[in-house]
Amino acid sequence: MTETYTLLAVCTGNICRSPAMDRLLVEAVGEDQIDVRSAGTHAHVGDDMEPQMKERLDAAGADTADFQAVQLSAEMVRSSDLVLTASHEHVEDILTDVPDSAQKVFTLREFTRLLDAVDEAALRDALAGAASTAEKLTALVPLVAAQRDHDEAAGQDDDVVDPYMMPDDVFDASFAQIREPVERLREVLEA
Repeated sequence: MTETYTLLAVCTGNICRSPAMDRLLVEAVGEDQIDVRSAGTHAHVGDDMEPQMKERLDAAGADTADFQAVQLSAEMVRSSDLVLTASHEHVEDILTDVPDSAQKVFTLREFTRLLDAVDEAALRDALAGAASTAEKLTALVPLVAAQRDHDEAAGQDDDVVDPYMMPDDVFDASFAQIREPVERLREVLEA
């Protein structure tokens, strides 16, 4: 782990899903030792997040100010301690460019699904010595990565639907698919 724990959220355009992940994760894990950021594999560089996603974040009480889409780079992945993506397609793109990052790259929904599958005693032991949220995340990542080795349930259910240029109900579904795992992660970190 670097001095500051870096959590990177990734989607395609960096204007819908990853900004929502970014801002909700800041609310869930935000502290001085954690830097949450987002980027897109095909970013709309410099654009603000989509208004429909901004509305949902505002309603959830998350900060939506000062957002600009950023293009994902291999260096961003390398310098991150945990990378959470919107879909398996993003994981595959990242692993094509940075294959040695496999143990820290997950879809957001996959990460919390696997976290829930970790043996409770192992989870308790891993978190026992962790004083800060950054230390807890550092302890969780290898546990979750090890759980993936035994996982047979991976699939489309781990993807967050892309709401770009879609009606409001798709934005609602996408936001719910992001918010639920972020809240689950918050519960584990606060336990």
